[in-house]
Amino acid sequence: MSTTGNIAITGIPTTAGPDGSFPLRRELRDLQRNYPDHFNLLVLALKDFQALNESVQTSYYQIAGIHGLPYKPWNNVGSNSDWQSTSGFGGYCTHSSILFLTWHRPYLALFEQALYNSIQKIANQFPQGPLRTKYVEAAKTFRMPYFDWASQPPSGSSAFPSVFTAPSLQVVDVDGKTKSTANPIYRFVFHPVNPSLGDFPRQWSRFPTTVRYPNPRTGQSQDNRVAPILANELASLRTNVSLLLLSYTNFDAFSFNRWDPNMTPGEFGSLEDVHNEIHDRTGGGGHMSSLDVSSFDPLFWFHHTNVDRLWAIWQDLNPDNFLTPRPAPYSTFNSTEGESQTKDTPLTPFWDKSATKFWTSEEIKDTTTTFGYAYPETQEWKYRTGSEYQTSIRQAVTTLYGTNVFANFAAANVQARATEHTELIKSLSLAAPPPSAPITAEKPLLITQEMKASPIPEHLQHLAPNNKYPEWVVNIRAQKHGLHGAFRVIVFLGPIDESDPDSWQTEFNTVGRVSVLGRSTQGPTTTKCAKCITDAADELMISGTVPLTSALLQDIVNENTGLQSLQPEEVVPYLKKELKWKVTMFETGAEKDCGEVPGLRVSVTSTEVTIGEDGLPDYSGVYTVYPEITDGKPGGMRDGEHI
Repeated sequence: MSTTGNIAITGIPTTAGPDGSFPLRRELRDLQRNYPDHFNLLVLALKDFQALNESVQTSYYQIAGIHGLPYKPWNNVGSNSDWQSTSGFGGYCTHSSILFLTWHRPYLALFEQALYNSIQKIANQFPQGPLRTKYVEAAKTFRMPYFDWASQPPSGSSAFPSVFTAPSLQVVDVDGKTKSTANPIYRFVFHPVNPSLGDFPRQWSRFPTTVRYPNPRTGQSQDNRVAPILANELASLRTNVSLLLLSYTNFDAFSFNRWDPNMTPGEFGSLEDVHNEIHDRTGGGGHMSSLDVSSFDPLFWFHHTNVDRLWAIWQDLNPDNFLTPRPAPYSTFNSTEGESQTKDTPLTPFWDKSATKFWTSEEIKDTTTTFGYAYPETQEWKYRTGSEYQTSIRQAVTTLYGTNVFANFAAANVQARATEHTELIKSLSLAAPPPSAPITAEKPLLITQEMKASPIPEHLQHLAPNNKYPEWVVNIRAQKHGLHGAFRVIVFLGPIDESDPDSWQTEFNTVGRVSVLGRSTQGPTTTKCAKCITDAADELMISGTVPLTSALLQDIVNENTGLQSLQPEEVVPYLKKELKWKVTMFETGAEKDCGEVPGLRVSVTSTEVTIGEDGLPDYSGVYTVYPEITDGKPGGMRDGEHI
């Protein structure tokens, strides 16, 4: 707390090492397996942090509440007369905004510094002697870990790490004894339970803890549903992340999902779009799937740390590209609707280190000197030149998310689409202990001699003559709040059981989704989010992408489909026949008629990719749109229509 009474957001004060190094935020599975002292501190400290009185400004509850509910001003920023919705204070929402990524960076820094306070407290509670010395040393370099949901899980492990689903964990407690403790990464327990505070509406106050995929009848969390759903669309997700990191060079297009009529067919994706998808796939109608309450689920913080990491990687690949000023779509504590939002717009409610003014986007661009952390991929101090550093980042990206779509396909050893789907899902969702060799940028996958000799496996080379092939992508746009709630557009390639919407997320022919985190703006469930109400009145449109090429490769390998190449003359008629999409609501899973979803337009595009000798893809940036694939289908782009 500063002398002004304002809480300064400092992150973890850090001085660079002799070599210029900074402590790393590490992947959670890597931390658990290879840095057990740091992981032990994480569990004990997060439990301590979550137990703080909920009236304390720096408690877990209060910090989580900045993101949405209970819509109360935090740290003396705003009041019930500032930034109004129809029911009072309207929150700090920056979703579908140019400030989406930059606002969340100091937010994470605030969480990390509060957690770090508990880390220091816990480390110094161990008995004096070697044990305390060990944990005090570990505490010095502790940083918030991330969950990399886009990397391929090691063989035999779950797509959703067991640390998120285990009710208890073994720890070395502060008395030096090994014992079982409630797992604070699993869920947050509200105390007192929500109804006694009156902070949440009945929709959420009925849950004494955070939940994922709550049973519609009992409300019980069904965490076992997350892993199969994460695994089922992983190929499309990995390609999406690669596309964003290696082909998007404009910050506005890369960062947030607001659709612009002037955007090109190659700019429909965004990191916010991918971020939404993870909220959807891990929440399933529970806390993570609602922006009003998602930050109360511990998973939120590991998820958003990964979002911050992906942005940090992109930043260092595109150091000269940053946000373009644009009119503020809503009024806030520090700006008025219509005023220009720029790199100098205050990121409320986050006071900077002086505690006299707010952080700005320009000031939080650097993670190291500003907030005291780096990521495994962003250790710039290890390299002599900027060129060497950027080459290392590209290699790290391809290590984690695949060298190219053909190598991904071969590495996954995907057989024909006739493979028994139930067996595939079973194998992907087995609970398992932490893998012995988690895949990180510091522990990359081994590249075989065959892969070194040719960036495309021999049996697939005929599909990419001269190492060139078309990357196929589904572009989707829709009105964000048009259905007065969150919904998803699921893309399929091939037949599905159309009578059972509950099965669509694990259908073998499911390719991917665009998740739309809309809010209710009418009736008793109307959101208190002022920006959301304004966006709904303005009929805000958002966009997202679903890469198709991996699914097409699977169908080529399966000779029963008749598809033999990735070239338009074969793919276009094939997609006209086999491509379909469905819309379902987050909360109920109910299907919505695609023709009745406001603003929904689904289109298909392709761009030429050249695979270099190093296996890295080079995207041409020239996109061709094929309206004949979607014309005549509900919600499909029509011939002659603006994309």
